[in-house]
Amino acid sequence: MGKSYSKEYELHYYDVDSNLRCTMSTIINILSDIGTKQSEELGSGMESLLENNMTWVFYNYHVKVFRHPMYGEKLSVKTEAVGFKKFYALRNYEIKDSSGNIVVSANAIFLLVNLEKRRMMRIPQEQYNVYGVDGDMKEEFKLPRLEKIDEHKYQRNFKIRYTDIDFNKHVNNTKYIDWAVETLPEDIVNNYVLSEVKVTFEKECKYGEEVKVFTDVRVEEGDEIVTIHKIETVDGKELTRLIGRWNKC
Repeated sequence: MGKSYSKEYELHYYDVDSNLRCTMSTIINILSDIGTKQSEELGSGMESLLENNMTWVFYNYHVKVFRHPMYGEKLSVKTEAVGFKKFYALRNYEIKDSSGNIVVSANAIFLLVNLEKRRMMRIPQEQYNVYGVDGDMKEEFKLPRLEKIDEHKYQRNFKIRYTDIDFNKHVNNTKYIDWAVETLPEDIVNNYVLSEVKVTFEKECKYGEEVKVFTDVRVEEGDEIVTIHKIETVDGKELTRLIGRWNKC
């Protein structure tokens, strides 16, 4: 295990939905932010990465929400650099409410990318030292592979706006969740809450491009719905797979 880091957050008006519940996009933004804050405190923040022509990007994440925090709540967020394996970095997250209850748990896999070549690179020893990681993980490491969508009930196209682009010069990872939600019928969005999400990013997309989002919906036992999404370019290049689990409000 590497170094851990904790930070307090408060949920503002712009962090919640029409029911004053914290959105999944907000949760992902918090996870992204705390990882960035830890890197900055350790001397390997965005400016340092730019100087070395590299950046960290999400490859995969899995988020489970046990209770959706509400507007105005104060949250304690903790993250830990679990370990590295050549090209891959693992990080865990935990979000607690003011009573100390775990409301969100998550894990993520990151890649270190060469900004000039736009390709993943082997993690240099300096990064191991920064995060207190002692060599490669000895455990067998398997990259998660999400279910492929065979049929779809819904489809929408989205044009990538300038405001969708982040520090890494590509579409911010939360936008993919927003696109997936936007393809769903109103009945699901209004009567269910997104309690779990798994995302794998295969390729990046940039400003001006257009993407297609294909969505299938499965009804499970116990008032639960599973949504399966595939996001690709208009010429059929797969970008992202996403699976959401929704519970009745």
